[in-house]
Formats: sequence, C-alpha cells, structure tokens
Amino acid sequence: MRKLLTDMGEDCKLGTRDEVFETYSKVHQILKERYFLNTKEDEDDPYESSQITSLVANRHGIFGVYSYREVFSFDRFWGIGSGRNFALGAMFVAYEQDKDARSVAEIGVQAGAEFDKSSAAPFQIYSFEMA
Repeated sequence: MRKLLTDMGEDCKLGTRDEVFETYSKVHQILKERYFLNTKEDEDDPYESSQITSLVANRHGIFGVYSYREVFSFDRFWGIGSGRNFALGAMFVAYEQDKDARSVAEIGVQAGAEFDKSSAAPFQIYSFEMA
C-alpha cells in the first residue's frame, strides 16, 4: 500500500473524507488491475470489496476506511479489533480528562486487553511529534 499510494503522486489526496474516498476508489482499481485483487467477501456482496480496513490519520483528521470503501471521519480517536468498544469507552473518558494523545491511546489499549477475551497484552505504542 505504501508503494501504491506513493506511486499515485498527486492523485493520492487524503485531506478530506471525499478525497480519501476518491483515492481509495482509485486504489481499488489499481489493486484489481495490477495485483489481481479477489473482490469477494460474501456470496451476495452488494459491491466489490477492496479487502482493506485502514486508518488515515494526518493533520487534516482521522479517517477510517473499510472494505467497501466506506469512509468515516473521527474527530478525536478511533479503534479497531474485537476490544474496540471497550477501548473507545475508555478513550472517551480519558479524552475528557485532557490526557495527551499517547495516554489516551494507552488507556484504550489497556481497557481492550482487560475486558475483551480475544485481546491481550503485551502491546507497543509508538508516538511522534506532529509538524
């Protein structure tokens, strides 16, 4: 994906929800044409699947992209995986307490691992300064 998005050059736009949708629609075509994407998930799929669940987080926002190219915009945080509901609840509380982004993420991951039987530690969190 990194190479594919980089090779798109100016066609890779990830600044708004609509731009993310347009970019991932182009990615879907490239995956089909160049990489022989299997677009089937279920027998009665209403659309072709891109087989991608991803997160785009940049200075413009947080965008969740799902297999049928649905794009959701999140204003504070996002979660994925079987423990996400626990993580989202914990992050909601932490965010309201003015915790920094790394602390909010760590609290979310810890809650997911604690309360979801399919999640477990150890985990790693990477953080960096935004320009």
